[in-house]
Amino acid sequence: MGIFKMTYQMMLINFKDFGYWFWTLLYPLLLSTLFILTTSNITGDDMDDIPVGITEEHQLASTLDQVEILEVTETTEPEALTLMENEELSGFITDDNELIVTSSGLNQTILESVLNEIIQIYESGIPIENFSFDDNFIVETDADREPQVIMFYSLIAMMVFYTMFSSIEFMTTMQPNLSTMGARFQASPYSKIKMLMASAVGALGLGLLTNFIIIAYLMIFYQGTLFNALMPTIILLIFGNIAGIGIGFAVGLFPKINASFKTFVGLIFLLTLTFSAGMIGPAVRVLVNENLPLLNDLNPVARLADTLFRINLMDNFDDYMMTLGILTGIAVVMFMFTLFALRRKQYDSL
Repeated sequence: MGIFKMTYQMMLINFKDFGYWFWTLLYPLLLSTLFILTTSNITGDDMDDIPVGITEEHQLASTLDQVEILEVTETTEPEALTLMENEELSGFITDDNELIVTSSGLNQTILESVLNEIIQIYESGIPIENFSFDDNFIVETDADREPQVIMFYSLIAMMVFYTMFSSIEFMTTMQPNLSTMGARFQASPYSKIKMLMASAVGALGLGLLTNFIIIAYLMIFYQGTLFNALMPTIILLIFGNIAGIGIGFAVGLFPKINASFKTFVGLIFLLTLTFSAGMIGPAVRVLVNENLPLLNDLNPVARLADTLFRINLMDNFDDYMMTLGILTGIAVVMFMFTLFALRRKQYDSL
C-alpha cells in the first residue's frame, strides 16, 4: 500500500467519525458564534472623548482643540488634581508641556501619545497648521484596545492543537493489544515510518480544512478585523497543527487505555491551557499572568495566541520565529519519542 493510499485511509477513518467533526469544527463554530454575539456591542468606535485639563492661555490650547478625541478644559493644577481624583479628568498638561496623571489606564496612555506627537512636531520645525489632526495619533500596542479579540485568538490557538485527537485515534488503533486492526498492521510488512507519515499528513489535511473554515467564518461575520497578516497566520496554523499531531502520537502510546478516555483527558488538558490563555475573557489571562506567570510562559496555546495577536493587530513579529521554533521543537521531540517507542514495543502474541 502506497503512502498516498494509506493517507486516504487514515483521513477516511476520521471523516466518518461524528465525534471528530464535533470537536474540531462544530464546537469551534459554536464558540465563535457565541463570541461574536457577546462582543458585537463592544467592538465599535464610539469611544468617549478623553477629558484633559490645561492652564489658561496654554500654548497648545488651539492645537489640542483640533484633536477630536480630546475634551479640553482650562483649569489650574490644584483643581485638576481634585478633578482627577474624582475621575472627571484623565490628565493635566502643565505650562512646561508635562502630563500629570493620578492613575494609569488607556486614556492616560492615549494622552501621553498625543502630547508626545505634538511636541515632536513642534521640535521638528513642521508648521503646525500643515499637520492634520484628523489622523490617528496612536499606535496602540496593548490588548486593552479591543480586549475581546484575545478570546478569538485563544480559540484559534486551541483548535490548531485539535489535530491531536486524530493522531490519538490513529495511535490507539495501531496498537495490537487495543484493536484487531492494530494486530493486522503489526503482523504486516508496512513501514511504521510510512504509517506515521500517512497519519500525520491526513491529520494535517483535515486540521487545516477545519481551521480555514473557522477563519473564513470569522472574517465574514466578525465586525472587527482579526487577520491583517494572513499568510504569517497560516504558517503559524500549519506549525501548530503539526505540534498537535506530535502530542497526540505521544498521548496515544499509553497502553491499556482506549482512545475515548485518552481524547477526554487530552480535551480537558487543552481546555485548561486555553482558558488560562484568555478564551473565557481577558481578565482570566491577566489573573493568571499576575499570580502564575510561568504557566502561560510554558503554555503553547497562550504563546500561539499572543503571537497571533501581535502579528495581526500590532504588526509586531519580534517573537514570531521563537514561536515557530517552539512549535517545531514540540513536534520533533514528540515524533522522535513516538518512533522510538514503537520500534521498541514487542508483544508476546497477536
